[in-house]
Amino acid sequence: MASVRTIASEAGVSPATVSRVLNNDPDVEPTTRERVLKIANSLGYSPRIGRRVKTIVGIALPSDLPRDLVTFNGSIVAGASRGCRDEGFNLAIVDLLTERKPGEAYTQLFARLGIRGIILRRLPALETLLAELVEENYPHILIADRAEDPRVSYIDTDSRTPSREAVRHLIELGHSRIMLGRYSQGGCDTNDRYEGYLEAHEDAGIDVDERIVVDCGDGFDAGARAIDFAFSLPKPPTAVYMTHSMSSLGALRRLQERGLRVPQDVSLVGLDDCDSRLITFPRMTAVRQDSFDMAYRAARWLVRTMESPAEPFREVVRGIFEVNQTTTLAPDVTTRVLPDGRLVVDSSR
Repeated sequence: MASVRTIASEAGVSPATVSRVLNNDPDVEPTTRERVLKIANSLGYSPRIGRRVKTIVGIALPSDLPRDLVTFNGSIVAGASRGCRDEGFNLAIVDLLTERKPGEAYTQLFARLGIRGIILRRLPALETLLAELVEENYPHILIADRAEDPRVSYIDTDSRTPSREAVRHLIELGHSRIMLGRYSQGGCDTNDRYEGYLEAHEDAGIDVDERIVVDCGDGFDAGARAIDFAFSLPKPPTAVYMTHSMSSLGALRRLQERGLRVPQDVSLVGLDDCDSRLITFPRMTAVRQDSFDMAYRAARWLVRTMESPAEPFREVVRGIFEVNQTTTLAPDVTTRVLPDGRLVVDSSR
């Protein structure tokens, strides 16, 4: 493990200057600070507590994490924790918004907290954070997203192929009006799902009705609102593909609350990243991604590369389309839900 004196020798500065950098002294020249941090990170520097070196990996999550995202991020944390444990490390949750001091570089923050590597999710100012980490050689990996910079390490899921398979499955069952509950605030995998939806329609020669491509948020209520909107249209859909796990559950609940039978009246495909399909009734047909496994693999790679530097890790895992009990043949009629909750059946689908 590198010492302050080793860093000072490599950087051509005094040990006192290194200490000032690591303690976020604002009077240090920016170029000196960047040089010292880059060398400290490349040498694997971490503060010592007594005679023991801290073996901590951080995972950056905001303290104001929306409640509806807890399930997914809980799976991420569980997988990362298991991966760290299997490599002899511990996992710590870091809130970058509240922990970081004014003017403090991210890598200074991590050094102050005794963190030797960081696991990242989509966060505010993510691009700025990634740029700083790669410039200063700080061990990192991004989960459930991708980055164009070839120095950024990441692991993500390809949702485009299974999304295309899911919509094709609905089309083969006779559905031609397929609502998309589009989660528009996510990363690359969110865009993948939309592209897969479009490709399946194009392959089948079916025009997409943009009125039933509904942008919605990430919670139960967002899924419910999307259903209310789409099924109030004069020509409602006969099938639904929701692209966020919690809004998928909200959509299923809302269809049932409105008296629409799933799948007899409406077929539903959801998104599942934490096995929520296993507890729904009927069991939900879903596009799946294994967030626990992604985080587990990311954590193990991160710890290993801290011990022995390696090339950036960049992997996109194939998602899975799983047919269960919420999809069936398209009905002969469409069912519209009026604002007062009454159902109107139209036989001219």
